[in-house]
Amino acid sequence: MRVLVDGHAFVWALLQDPRVSKKARSILFSEEHELFFSLATLWELSLKIRLGKLRNLTSSIAYLNDELAEYRITVLPITYQDILTVEHLESHHRDPFDRVLIAQAINNSLTLLTNDSNIKLYSNVTTLW
Repeated sequence: MRVLVDGHAFVWALLQDPRVSKKARSILFSEEHELFFSLATLWELSLKIRLGKLRNLTSSIAYLNDELAEYRITVLPITYQDILTVEHLESHHRDPFDRVLIAQAINNSLTLLTNDSNIKLYSNVTTLW
């Protein structure tokens, strides 16, 4: 399965947080899945680290990027097509980073690994948790 990993899923896995579901953990630690991580999410996490919003994760974005490689996760760039798709998404919520994730999942036929209830409102994206 081709899976786009949401930021909280990855951070929680790094921190061994019990909120990571068994299914999510098995996907993240299995070699049978092709895993992706949005450049938008990397950007969002860098902002949160800088603002001190990830108190349990005091590392730099370079550390996170190294961890992505360790988990065999490919960073997915944001494309013009992704931005066009964002423009036409339903308006369930306004989080621009989530909206880019949704667009990337749609455009690349990816299942989105997330526990975000707002993302699950979008009918044209498949989610797992």
